[in-house]
Amino acid sequence: MDVSQQEPLTDIAVAEKQRILVVDDDEVTRIYLQHALEDQAYDVTMAASFDAVKEAMLHDTFALVLMDIVFVDCSYDGFDILDYVRSVNADCGVVIMTSYPDTDSAVQALRIKASDYLTKPVKQSDLVTTIEKVLSEAVQLPPPQAHISADRQLFLSSREMDVLKMLYKGLSYTEISGMLGCCESTARTYGKRVYKKLGVNSRSEAVYEALQMKLIKR
Repeated sequence: MDVSQQEPLTDIAVAEKQRILVVDDDEVTRIYLQHALEDQAYDVTMAASFDAVKEAMLHDTFALVLMDIVFVDCSYDGFDILDYVRSVNADCGVVIMTSYPDTDSAVQALRIKASDYLTKPVKQSDLVTTIEKVLSEAVQLPPPQAHISADRQLFLSSREMDVLKMLYKGLSYTEISGMLGCCESTARTYGKRVYKKLGVNSRSEAVYEALQMKLIKR
């Protein structure tokens, strides 16, 4: 069909289509993506950190989030941001960027929460095609799984649940970090979050509480 024969988009549809949040801790990448998307008439908001994402989503609603999965020297990673995005707006499309598309991390993100992925360095043609595809599909994804006990307002993210289960199996933090595809310090940070939310101070106490709350099964 000739473009001139297509029905014009409503103002609401155009505004929704144009609103994209780009999340990456690398300034050069952010600048490149901003220019590439603005060339396509998208309204782009940039975020370099988890706090910036929270601030942006507090004040605006986005049709799509384009985000990196690896954040250097941070206590969080892309999965934490993904969990947050889904908890705030389950309808929002999420495209992850990864330098390692064949790794478990990329597969996991696609399987549970992401709409699609792009391989770094991102080509502008691939960027435009993928963004248009995800926005046109407008698939509503379910919110991330929350694990809540009846007697305590306990929320563990899917990644924290993974760590809890590995702690239960007796894995070391070195082994856990290898399975999660992150550094050991990040794995330990997840462990500390689990301890804090369970109100415990050790692995054995965490496992005991998790069993009592039926978060994990023997």
